[in-house]
Amino acid sequence: MTYPTVFRTTRKSERAFLADYQPEQAGWSDSTGTTVLMYALKNADPVARVAIANRLIDDGADTAAETGDHVNALHTLLSAMQHDFATEPALLQRLIDGGADVNLCSGQRYGTPMQALSRMTTFSDTTLAPFYDVMFACPQLDVTTQSRTGRSVMDSARAAGARRGDLLARCEAHLAHATA
Repeated sequence: MTYPTVFRTTRKSERAFLADYQPEQAGWSDSTGTTVLMYALKNADPVARVAIANRLIDDGADTAAETGDHVNALHTLLSAMQHDFATEPALLQRLIDGGADVNLCSGQRYGTPMQALSRMTTFSDTTLAPFYDVMFACPQLDVTTQSRTGRSVMDSARAAGARRGDLLARCEAHLAHATA
């Protein structure tokens, strides 16, 4: 399989990406199912990540795609090490609105997207609040079913203790609302 060079430039600047990009490449994926959008969501620069991902979505990238290992765009975005908490929540919402499964479990590596988010130990609950706001606005979010990691989102939040106290409170409120 020959990879278009755009796969490499998704991890560079927006300018480098656009110099290499053709809109018909927005839907391209490799043999594992990893899409150009997922590659862009791995960009270490949050500003470039948002700009490139939005361009790909504008051009028809499949936000609901998943790899053979059940990794989707949400896992990829939420597992990044650097974030722009002012602009990325809107991108997160676009991914969900486009069909990315908020409950997809990728197994031990990420679990569900919420579990990937809860494992961002370098960020406090307060810092993660803009992402929590988007995720908990999804009525289909499941916080109680155990994933293949052996834990639910609530279990993970409980296990993290005070470090994820807000996440646990949001899980409990979400569950109460869902069962009301």
